[in-house]
Amino acid sequence: MEARSLAALLSIFTVGSCERLTSLGCAERPAVRGLPTAMPRSLPALQLVVDLPDDATVQEGPSGVVMVLYPGHRNPLRIDLKRAADAEVARARGERATMLAINKLATQFFVETLASPRGAAGRAYLDSRAIGAEQRAAFQLGFAPADWHGLADFLKAKRADLEAAVKVGLIARQPKAGGFYDRFRERVVCPIVLPGNEVAGFSARLVGEAPKDSPVGAKYINSPESPVYKKSRLLFGLAQARDAMRLKGRAVLVEGNFDVISMHQAGFTETVAPLGTALTPEQVELLRRQTNEVILFYDGDRAGRAATRAALGLMLAAEVPVRIAWRSRGDGVRLEGQDPDSLLRGGVDVGASLDHARDGLAHYAMLLWDEARDSATQRGAVLEDLARLVANIKNPNRLEVVASDLSTLLGVRPEAITRAAARAARAASEALRAPQHGPSESPGPAPVAAPPRPPQGPIPEHELDLLALVADHPTLLATPQANRAFSLLTDDRLRDMYSAARAGASLAVLAPDRLPPAAIKTLLAGSYAQHPKPDAVLDAKVKELEVAAYKRKTIALERQLAQAKNVGDAEEIRRLVLEVMNTRKQVD
Repeated sequence: MEARSLAALLSIFTVGSCERLTSLGCAERPAVRGLPTAMPRSLPALQLVVDLPDDATVQEGPSGVVMVLYPGHRNPLRIDLKRAADAEVARARGERATMLAINKLATQFFVETLASPRGAAGRAYLDSRAIGAEQRAAFQLGFAPADWHGLADFLKAKRADLEAAVKVGLIARQPKAGGFYDRFRERVVCPIVLPGNEVAGFSARLVGEAPKDSPVGAKYINSPESPVYKKSRLLFGLAQARDAMRLKGRAVLVEGNFDVISMHQAGFTETVAPLGTALTPEQVELLRRQTNEVILFYDGDRAGRAATRAALGLMLAAEVPVRIAWRSRGDGVRLEGQDPDSLLRGGVDVGASLDHARDGLAHYAMLLWDEARDSATQRGAVLEDLARLVANIKNPNRLEVVASDLSTLLGVRPEAITRAAARAARAASEALRAPQHGPSESPGPAPVAAPPRPPQGPIPEHELDLLALVADHPTLLATPQANRAFSLLTDDRLRDMYSAARAGASLAVLAPDRLPPAAIKTLLAGSYAQHPKPDAVLDAKVKELEVAAYKRKTIALERQLAQAKNVGDAEEIRRLVLEVMNTRKQVD
């Protein structure tokens, strides 16, 4: 085989060009064959994949050069990796520039069509959403006509690269008839604009409702992934919102494109949205670099709540301060089931909702906690759900603060939250390490549950005395003070009994399986059965528990302070000193 014909069999790609590799029949992640493992120092960030005949071998030559040897041929094929890399970079840059130019032309076509007689349906739709001329221009809104070849013909007339237009998803090939047809038809088109005012892709909304068998397709369609459009790394409206986000120090995150546009029209120009998918870590990082905090203003339906929860987890993991907009009409009436656009058109004071936005985790926790009401089972499930959220926090100091805040809010002990969070983190880690079983494989028998441990260790007397009080006066369990007392208990056995008693169980029945004999005797002695003011006794017990809790917190803070002094963390030292002083005041 001549060197020239061998050269035709060689294809050099940068890692990550899976689309090109797959198109040539290669594996999605092909093995690197024949190439030296140690690349020249002049190319520290570059790794190349070379597809070679099976019987070809490679030797390392001069710096940046490899020699390909083929059996039966005297002279090796010389490949200059530096030149190949430069050529690949130039090709990628040229491809990107071409795609961006195509998108710019398409934006021109859509905008001009919206203003033309063919855009009447698009203008009517925007009118129905009360989107004015200023926002139409700011977001470069356009319209794709029902014509199957309108954009394709426009691009042909402009002598544009039609293959590039196919790659960015603007047009598609007609397999039988030949030629091209438009992917976006009968839709209002929203360009996805980069901060440099380049158009990366498009999101298009169908005008009206299409029949199920209509070729027009789904309500929303978006540009496919391409070298210029990575939806997981982009936010709709960022180019228009970036300056306002930095000026106001916050970003408002909504679900949909038209929510963004409506919010901008109402003056909330710091608003952005994910691109038709759940929020991604890349998008969170993008927000973190742009602003100081994020306000979640998702739809109030079930899907919106699920999206809110997912966003909270990502924000906590990235340590991005996050709040949730307060949905109220101003007279106390909650407006949970509406999206921001509907609220704006309904005359709701959205500015007040944003200005009074509540801490994200606290608001979400209270919403679920209140809905669970007095069901111990439901509240247990809520607590586990919150623990999975809290498990996203990697900073132990931050985790302790969050757990303390939630414990006060929900009336549970901080340790209950931190332990549940630790369990959730371990479960997530084990799930990642666990082998994946196919449909025909059996994961093996389920683990046998360990028998319950017998009661161990001494019972704190002041905590046991509290249970003795509610055993004699069960009606106290329904009071706010009892909730506070429950949150301050440190003994797990007593906490479990207290929780079961609030759910309707009898302490006398629970005690024999959970407490040592001496504690059972104290609990059931009836010490408070005849007490005339059990409410006052409960108040005193709560104060006693609070003092004990503050003392424990002070000790923990002093330990953290000692550690901060050892490492010389001045900022942490100042924070801890202030917190220790405040905690001591509570004790005094």
